[in-house]
Amino acid sequence: MATLNPTHDPAAALAYWRARPLPLMQATREKLLPFARRGERANPADVADIVLQDPLLAVKVLRAANQRIRSSLASDVVALESVVLLYGVAPFVEQFVRGPTVEELLDKDPRRLQRFRAETLNVRFATTLTRDYAARRHDARPDEVTAAALLSGMPALLAILAEVDSDPPPGPMPFERLLAAWQTPDAVIALCRERGEATPRQTMQHATQRLAGAVRQGWWQDDVTHALKAIAQVLLQPDAVVWRVLVSRMLEFARQENWRDIDWPPARWLAMLPGDWPLPPPPKPAAPPRPDPLAQRMQALHLAGKQGAAANHIVSLAVHALAEGMQMRRIALILISQDGKSLRVRFTLGVADDDPLQRFALGLEAPTLFAQLMQKPQCVWLQGERRESWAALLPAALTEQIGPDDFCAMSLFVHDKPLGMLFADRGDDAPLSEADYQSLRRICQLTCKALAESAPR
Repeated sequence: MATLNPTHDPAAALAYWRARPLPLMQATREKLLPFARRGERANPADVADIVLQDPLLAVKVLRAANQRIRSSLASDVVALESVVLLYGVAPFVEQFVRGPTVEELLDKDPRRLQRFRAETLNVRFATTLTRDYAARRHDARPDEVTAAALLSGMPALLAILAEVDSDPPPGPMPFERLLAAWQTPDAVIALCRERGEATPRQTMQHATQRLAGAVRQGWWQDDVTHALKAIAQVLLQPDAVVWRVLVSRMLEFARQENWRDIDWPPARWLAMLPGDWPLPPPPKPAAPPRPDPLAQRMQALHLAGKQGAAANHIVSLAVHALAEGMQMRRIALILISQDGKSLRVRFTLGVADDDPLQRFALGLEAPTLFAQLMQKPQCVWLQGERRESWAALLPAALTEQIGPDDFCAMSLFVHDKPLGMLFADRGDDAPLSEADYQSLRRICQLTCKALAESAPR
């Protein structure tokens, strides 16, 4: 259970974690997408089984189900299959495969991606083991046990994602308060809580979680022995029976799961003879993280607004965020003319002298994509199918000047007054990802916020 640090503001930490979307694994998205086409022919249980293999997605689904608007007679939902039935298979897939994937968020940090995958396997192992022991206890509400096991693994997974966030959390995760804010059923929160007097059900839940973690360090550890005895006392069965369940699950996980290049399965220690074995050596310390240029530029944009920096300095920081943080090939600052009737290039970076973008000019009377950008602060990403659907907003006069490649453009506003826009592209050799687009949106938001903070109304 995560604890609160009194030196930090728990309200700020709570707001941070509540605002963060929960990503899904790319493999999960690929497995779920075919179900959208099968509609009523699809089995909701099959969909739920796939979701259960992706702990963060499972938590996201449970959060959405319990935060929905419902009548006073509606009950809490903790079974994933029930959530699929509640939405319908096709609408469920359509809603929950959206958003970034873990691979997109961590694509520039393979070491953290490897850690995330390893921790995901650990959560899945702990959850499966918890369900096994709950079944032997004939638990009347096994879905609550499953939900609590998934939620207990969430802090470790989200902490890895937070390490690469350009806006890091203000303090430790207020775990129990976050569960309450997500309207998590009280019975599930009680199973996650490790303080106070515990019921036999809670005792076995916590002992199983400790067992799943301790056995990764070797079956001869004292924590493994203590956890086995605690579970055996609740089940009123010999320790040997509880041990056989653990061994069976460890071996099954070693056979079925892909541990290659990620971690060693817990079953690796089963061949060891009894004895006073030392703990396995700790993993080698990671190399000190390199400064993230994008995070540094975003932080500079945030501070520039707070300090009332000049508008040209703020725009310069935004250009550097695109060039150094996003490795954009061509960047152009395009401003509205004094009469408000046209857009004209004011500054370029990485644009050749003979490139038409160097002399960009476009009237605002015609309904073009760039004219629409001047209506409100926003960021657009033109790629793939969007180019075809937005063809009417991309007249020849525009495309001849910016070229045929995919691009991003974000409008610049000072309060409710449009200032112009930033145009950027990479070329076909370095296409943008969904994570890149989310970073661009963040740059747009920070730039407009800084311009508004630095300019009086």
